[in-house]
Amino acid sequence: MVETILTALAILALIGLFSFVRTKRIASRLERELEKSWQQVLSAMEARIQALEELLSALRAAGYAQEGIKKLQDAVEALRKSKEAPRALAEADERVEVILRGIYRAIPREREERVRQAQNRLASADEELDIVKNRYNDLVFQWYEFGRGFFRGILLRPKKKPEPFALPGEEVELARRRLLM
Repeated sequence: MVETILTALAILALIGLFSFVRTKRIASRLERELEKSWQQVLSAMEARIQALEELLSALRAAGYAQEGIKKLQDAVEALRKSKEAPRALAEADERVEVILRGIYRAIPREREERVRQAQNRLASADEELDIVKNRYNDLVFQWYEFGRGFFRGILLRPKKKPEPFALPGEEVELARRRLLM
């Protein structure tokens, strides 16, 4: 009888150890994927900043939207400085988008080729940023889903929780879209 109890306890201990090691391995892999994905977001954001600077140069050369150029230049500088946190980067990126919409309304429909090429390069950089940003946000939600269990939550507690690349209040919409996919 004692042997049976000890065997059952040993089996339970092995199962618990295996489960702990497996959970730790999954958490480490997810953390590495998050870091790699964040670096891809930063790389795509750098390409976007370069495209924005090219657009600024083209707008200056063409003489379009002079008052918007200064605002965009300041917003791009703020974007460059806010790369440490996803939420700050999302807020700075939104400011750039608002200014860009105003500039696009101010420039003529028939514009110089250089401006058109700069806009196309910016659109391409935006598409790449959207792809890597969505991948990063998916990994953030995987992290939160992974840590929902009691023991997993204890395992992940010492680690810093990642933020989604979203404006405050957009997390609910991102989570809803993720659940519908």
